Amino acid sequence: MSIVERALKKAQAKKPKTEADNEPQASAPPASQPRPEHVARESARTVLPGASAEEPAVARETSAALRSSGGRVEIDVKDLRAQGRLAPENLAHQTEEEFRRIKWPVLNTITGREGAETASNNVVLVTSAIPGEGKTFNALNLALSMAREPDLSVLLVDGDVAQPALTASLGLSMKAGLTDLISDPGLDAPSVVYETSVPKLYVVPAGSRRDNSPELLASSRMESILADFSRRASPGVVIFDSPPILATNEAQVLSRYAGQIVMVVLADATEQRVVTEALSLIDRTKPVNAVLNRVEPSLVSRYYSHYYYGYGRGNNG
Repeated sequence: MSIVERALKKAQAKKPKTEADNEPQASAPPASQPRPEHVARESARTVLPGASAEEPAVARETSAALRSSGGRVEIDVKDLRAQGRLAPENLAHQTEEEFRRIKWPVLNTITGREGAETASNNVVLVTSAIPGEGKTFNALNLALSMAREPDLSVLLVDGDVAQPALTASLGLSMKAGLTDLISDPGLDAPSVVYETSVPKLYVVPAGSRRDNSPELLASSRMESILADFSRRASPGVVIFDSPPILATNEAQVLSRYAGQIVMVVLADATEQRVVTEALSLIDRTKPVNAVLNRVEPSLVSRYYSHYYYGYGRGNNG
């Protein structure tokens, strides 16, 4: 049992019984359907308080500085579903509901609402302890959910340059991206920012493979680039798909530059000691959210009224 599952059980035991507890559990897909790879769930929070029942207010003007000269990329929903980056159509509504639950405490922390400790900036680092826990699935779906906010622009950055799963899924493998921007002082941010077919959603691919990618991500230029992304996206959000913490050193460094961290944990697979070790390596002065991925419905159906199925495992995500 993972540390996050333990926290969820503890919270479930302490929760007073309400009318919602008497509602019937959501049913799983019919046995004839393939079993989805993930069930994702926001669970224990290390620092963040709970999400409010209402959507948090955000600034009324989207950023004029977040512009793209890199080009445009089509968000092909059918193709992304086939890849397991999006939930199947019959589970899309549940997925949207769950990512609303995940995004609101993140947005509360950016704006300092609902008693949340205000983050130092609007950069959200999405990571995991080890590969294959679904961080890329969560980063993409979180970005899509945030882009639905009426006054919010979202910049989604593929920072997992060793395994750029997000870049490949969006068909941007041959495009200039983050590593090129870090390496070439002649490039500016808009040259690697790609507008998408989803309004207010922009993407930065990982860029070309380089032998010194770990050093690039840990460089002072990377720090200034993230600060630039943060300014350009303001009052929006920068979602950074980070390398796994225990697989590389870059995530530890990048956590210092982010305003808050979303830790994705694979239920019934990631051991408690692995999560504990990963958490010990990141900057714990930052607010940390935990998302429990691939939860069995019976674990949460009485504590939460909804859950969703997600994919992504086995796709470097």
